[in-house]
Amino acid sequence: MVSFRFLLFKWLLLVLLLWGLGNQPTVAQNLSPQARISLITCSPGDELYSMYGHSAIRVADPAYGIDYVFNYGTFDFSTPNFYPKFVMGKLKYKLAVSNFSDFLAAYQYYNRLVYEQVLNLTAPQKNNVFRFLQTNYLPENREYYYDFFFDNCATRIRDVFQKTLGDTLKFNPALNQKKQSFRQIVGIYQNPFPWADFGVDLAMGEASDRQATASEYMFIPDYLQEGFAKATVQNKNDKAPFAQPVTTLFKANSPVSVLGPLRPGIVCWALFSLGAFLTWWQWRQKYADYSFDAVFFGVIGVLGFVLLFLTTSSEYKAFAKNLNLLWAIPLHLPVAFLLLRQKPWRFIKIYFLITAILMAAILIFWRLLPQEYHPAFFPVVLLLGLRAGYIYFTQKFSIHKRAPQRVSY
Repeated sequence: MVSFRFLLFKWLLLVLLLWGLGNQPTVAQNLSPQARISLITCSPGDELYSMYGHSAIRVADPAYGIDYVFNYGTFDFSTPNFYPKFVMGKLKYKLAVSNFSDFLAAYQYYNRLVYEQVLNLTAPQKNNVFRFLQTNYLPENREYYYDFFFDNCATRIRDVFQKTLGDTLKFNPALNQKKQSFRQIVGIYQNPFPWADFGVDLAMGEASDRQATASEYMFIPDYLQEGFAKATVQNKNDKAPFAQPVTTLFKANSPVSVLGPLRPGIVCWALFSLGAFLTWWQWRQKYADYSFDAVFFGVIGVLGFVLLFLTTSSEYKAFAKNLNLLWAIPLHLPVAFLLLRQKPWRFIKIYFLITAILMAAILIFWRLLPQEYHPAFFPVVLLLGLRAGYIYFTQKFSIHKRAPQRVSY
């Protein structure tokens, strides 16, 4: 198993390689007629932080010895409170500039495909783009607050050309013909990382289930490449394709699949099987014991507090209105402790009756809810309802003690 330190080292190395000339200013000048500006698209990597791919802008002008990559995907690990800021959406990302040779070497090292689309721009359009990038790179302009869907390395590049080319640039309104939601789009890239997919689905709220518009569809690097390929640009009196055909700058080796057997669905169904067997055994033996429930509902309650914090405090729009809070209820945590009391309070019985009814409603209307649930949540919700019903039917306050007791149903 790869150690966390090794993964962190690889991440830091990639950031350093991509930063390259990060503290060297570009020269304010007009480009020569031989200059070209292109979109660089890099395939997803085999680490969590690289699973969506990457986009950058290349500015090459052999007449002036320029071959720069403008990269909106860098950040500073030395930022105070780095991880809290990252989780809360308050971490500042930066536009960095590096030599293209350094940029390409980094992706060759990590065995990731690198594509290029040279853009069909007039000389004035190229200079407008180059000046915009240089202005954007000024210390007072280069930082921005990253947003998962709406402000990242791909959307920034889309916006660069929309702002500099204006109405002369037309994106195809038929993008996202499959009418996919943000959740469904990122799910394609999260599929090789089942536990990351599970965790991201937990954190994302109802806002993630809105269908992406043609412009929003380009928040993923591969889809930005597709958007540029289908766009047109007005050059003088002619309308031309915005991008030339895609060329491959580096062809990576086929990645080796590393999917393990312990996928979220298997683990959650195994947990349900354990809970269902325990419920059957306790019911048959007429034993009222809530030790399992104290742990299970306690863990779900902790998860609920985390989700509540994210949906109310994070700046990421993707975390808003999280309907996972319908089953990951924060109140489960304090109630779980009350199950361990010698004489639990009487409202416990009503609380778990309501919980059982709510879980049944979620299961019945699973496909009709405005938020799409991860399939692995289903056995968890099913077990919550089963154990809540068990607690309701076996609560006998007159005889219940800390130790398991035989009860009559």
